[in-house]
Amino acid sequence: MEDIGILYQQIVKEYGDQMDLIYADPRNLISIAAYMLGQVQHGKIGLLEVVKNLFWRARRGAVFLNGRWLNDRTRTNEEILTLIQQEMN
Repeated sequence: MEDIGILYQQIVKEYGDQMDLIYADPRNLISIAAYMLGQVQHGKIGLLEVVKNLFWRARRGAVFLNGRWLNDRTRTNEEILTLIQQEMN
């Protein structure tokens, strides 16, 4: 869990107000579902991706960017930051 705190701090330091950063407890599926459905409305992801995210990916330390799941078990914080940088540019 410490890794996610370090990643959070790095994102805030690098992007500040440029990014809307939301931290949600994975037990709060209502807020996660609302976020995911908002991403569907913006055309970022489809409904099948929402189902996958809610039932298999929304867990402690999960990182989503525009509804897309970034941190599979093989990615480091540096790799996640690189993905975020690519999306932001």
